[in-house]
Amino acid sequence: MRLTRQYFCVRDVVWSTSTEFADGVLYVDRDELKRVADSAAQGIAQVDFDIVAPGENARIVHVLDTVQPMVKVEGAGIGTAYPGCMGDPETTGEGVTNVLEGLAVMESAPLPWESAAASSGLLYPRDAIVDMVGPIAEFSPFSHTFNLVICYSLVEGKSSAEYDRAIRTCALRVSDYLARATVGRAPDRSEEFTTDNVNPDLPSVVLVWQCQSQGVYASTFLYGHPIDNLVPTLLHPNEMLDGCIVSGNYVWPAFKVPTYLHVNHPILLELYKRHGVDLNFGGVVFSRSHNPTHWHKQRSSSFCVKLARCLDADGLVMAWEGGGNAAVDGMLTIQYAEKRGMRAAGITFEFGGPDGTEGDLLVDSVPEANAIVSGGSIEKSLVLPDVARAIGGDCFRLNKESGGWFPPANRSIAFDTTTHIYCSGNQAGHSRLHAAAY
Repeated sequence: MRLTRQYFCVRDVVWSTSTEFADGVLYVDRDELKRVADSAAQGIAQVDFDIVAPGENARIVHVLDTVQPMVKVEGAGIGTAYPGCMGDPETTGEGVTNVLEGLAVMESAPLPWESAAASSGLLYPRDAIVDMVGPIAEFSPFSHTFNLVICYSLVEGKSSAEYDRAIRTCALRVSDYLARATVGRAPDRSEEFTTDNVNPDLPSVVLVWQCQSQGVYASTFLYGHPIDNLVPTLLHPNEMLDGCIVSGNYVWPAFKVPTYLHVNHPILLELYKRHGVDLNFGGVVFSRSHNPTHWHKQRSSSFCVKLARCLDADGLVMAWEGGGNAAVDGMLTIQYAEKRGMRAAGITFEFGGPDGTEGDLLVDSVPEANAIVSGGSIEKSLVLPDVARAIGGDCFRLNKESGGWFPPANRSIAFDTTTHIYCSGNQAGHSRLHAAAY
């Protein structure tokens, strides 16, 4: 499979009377964009938009998913990206796809804290925060992108599933509409992705990517279908780059992996860079994390390693979305791989308290896990400063368990952990933070 990505570098986004892309500027017709959004907004009372630029003294709250605007211009599924969610669930990953590089479509909504269904127990939508400047900006890749934020006001009385579906469909249609402004234009650069040209003298490495799927608000979609009962499966890396995976995970801001990072997966892109240089990139083994029992975890992990062996892999990179019991799935996969003679490395967030020395560092570990990359500790206290403006809402929505706390979103606030900081768990390897020995 060969995929060409054509990148159109976005240097500014401005409201205009028509939508077009010229000289690095994306001009957006706000009225037309609203019509596109309204066509998918069943269960949504009102949709509004905001443009947030890198370096702006701003904070975005109530963040849900974030989408990379792109459109298929040649190959299967021509005319749309994100097959299954947009268009037919036809296998993607070949042809030509246009990408608005440096732009993200971001969902923001105060989803209800219900006592039943998706919002019960631990699986309720916690407030996710992105700061464009200041001490937490580097925790998220989206302090470096132009963010077109869709702000949703909800109709009362709809189900969690109805809100979830409407919000996701709306964002994907908006993303598609914006990306179409690139059609027929010359890209700033292009890049071809293929796993052909294998060097038999180099080791073969696969990516094992395990994602959360525990119901509405904590789900992942493969070609438009939830992966709740997915048996581990093989994906060509290009399928991920073309949008075969879409996120519906809003429950733990630090650990979520938005759709934007599925299609720009840092570990996958790094393996592609090294393909034919010091390794052969053998493909992706994709599965569910958070399997419900130890028996299910053993079954899934064993399947993952079996598929890696079918690809004649010498090693695997183990990465997973989510905290808690997802670590058990990942560690079992590492253990099974090492016991079968396959080297395995992983990336995960850690605990460790304020200075990294307290208690257990990891949720789970096995003796064979001796090549683990830290994505950073989530048990770091931090203080968010005042900002000039907050997008998505006037107040934070915090501490549901104790009845709720709603301080002003534009004012300084202290947190004991990074749980509410969007993507701060860094399990896809996006963060610019680093560790230093001293």
